[in-house]
Amino acid sequence: MNNFKLSILSLLILIITTSCSSDDDNASQELYSSEDLSIMHNNSSKTWKLEAYFIDYNSKQKSEQNDCLVDDIYTFKPDGIIEVAAGLENCYYGDNEIAEAEYSFYEDEGRLYITIIRGEVTEDLVKSTSFTLQLIELTENRMVFASGDKDNYKISLIFITE
Repeated sequence: MNNFKLSILSLLILIITTSCSSDDDNASQELYSSEDLSIMHNNSSKTWKLEAYFIDYNSKQKSEQNDCLVDDIYTFKPDGIIEVAAGLENCYYGDNEIAEAEYSFYEDEGRLYITIIRGEVTEDLVKSTSFTLQLIELTENRMVFASGDKDNYKISLIFITE
């Protein structure tokens, strides 16, 4: 089952990264270096809490899944690893929920993306949601990943840490 999830995650990342364009609209977005990543994972690991999951960042409209995601804890580590500790509130019915995440850094472009998969596994069915977002803000205690163009971000995740 783990190989299956890893294959799906790898395929999604490949599709998303090959379908990204190099429009001039992206030129106004923040670029990151490998040194910047130490803020995210503290050169070992750093724990972040999801503060909000917006479906429209500019209007601050939260997703219907906001409540089930904000109780999760994300531990970012070097080499793209993110450990997800799911909270008490499930996004799906039942106790067979999976939560996985990873990040990909493209140093030549100065861009970093997070991919999150949430799903439910039953005896004969796997139902999942997956999305990939670009890092648009990174400080010592706040990270923002979003889709869309600057000044018109849509799906967005806001992470905070102490």
